[in-house]
Amino acid sequence: MRTPFLFLLASPMLFACRDTAPDATKTPTESAATTTATTTATTTAKAPSATEPPAEPPTKAPEPAAPTAKPTAPTQGTKEPGDTAPEAFEGTAAAVEKKIPEVHTVELRSVRAGRHAGFDRTVFEFSGALPGYRVEYIDKPVRRCGTGDPVTIAGDGRLRVRMTPARAHDDAGRSTLSPVEQRPKLPVLLELAPTCDFEGELTWVLGVGSPNRYRVLELRDPPRIVVDIKHGRAP
Repeated sequence: MRTPFLFLLASPMLFACRDTAPDATKTPTESAATTTATTTATTTAKAPSATEPPAEPPTKAPEPAAPTAKPTAPTQGTKEPGDTAPEAFEGTAAAVEKKIPEVHTVELRSVRAGRHAGFDRTVFEFSGALPGYRVEYIDKPVRRCGTGDPVTIAGDGRLRVRMTPARAHDDAGRSTLSPVEQRPKLPVLLELAPTCDFEGELTWVLGVGSPNRYRVLELRDPPRIVVDIKHGRAP
């Protein structure tokens, strides 16, 4: 009777020890992982403190300022093939004229202008040969030949270049000229204006800021009449 009674007293103690003992079926690594996962979940679930300031958005770097556009420089003319004339020249303010026999009419192919050291240049390029010419300053109103319509020219001076026998069209009446910049915005030369192309007479008027001295050159291969107008007035 005494032995069974002792067994009954010991049974509750055995069950209590079994519940509190570590799970023998789990390895030490698995037990540590379970503990870490539980701790991480608890930390993640924790709400942020109400006293903590909200995170500020990242500051945007200022955009670089757009570069300022530089003013366009006047067109710099290139030296014409065959031009051996010196850059510096005395020039004249009087009329310059050359007459030739009227053998055949030559065609004007291009007109161009550019800035050079100390002067502005206008080039009239022809096919075949050079015509005769007369270059002079005029102080009377400029008018178109044939119609007599007035032509407004920029500047305080007007240098007329009359060439003959010459024309700027073919037998069908089509222009033989390449595009021309008629307002080149050079220091002295302000405008190039055609005023006559009729019966072998071809005339252009150069509008200049002031009637400065000029010179006329004849160049070959191809044939060209060159008019250079000085930047400064003669002393």
